[in-house]
Amino acid sequence: MEQGLLKDIRENNDNTQQEIADILNVKRGTYASWECGSDLIPTRKLYIYANYYKKSIDYIMGLSEENTKIICNKDIDLNLIGERLKIIRDKENLSQSKIAESIGINQSTWWAYEKGKTLITTASLISLSKQYKYSIDWILARI
Repeated sequence: MEQGLLKDIRENNDNTQQEIADILNVKRGTYASWECGSDLIPTRKLYIYANYYKKSIDYIMGLSEENTKIICNKDIDLNLIGERLKIIRDKENLSQSKIAESIGINQSTWWAYEKGKTLITTASLISLSKQYKYSIDWILARI
């Protein structure tokens, strides 16, 4: 995972850590920990970050070399994300417990993601994307 891209993108746009922390509504130190890779940026903050810079989350997270400009002015839709997770599970012909196990979570957590009760974590998104070759931007309904 290329957490360094957070810093590169920020610096290439002449923003300070404090400016981005303010946009994300977090402390500068929290943002800095994401930028240096000591902590993983949460999905909601990653979504805001990607929308601010009009970048693909797949690119930001180092899962794609394609630096696609994405303009997404909508909020996170948990139900649509849940529908897309179900599509992935159905296409892969897996039970909830099998797909959950494959990405290192329990079945009840997957159920909550798929039913739109809980936003899928960044770690689960990355694992799902890498293992099954789905775009995080597509999963999060940004494209």
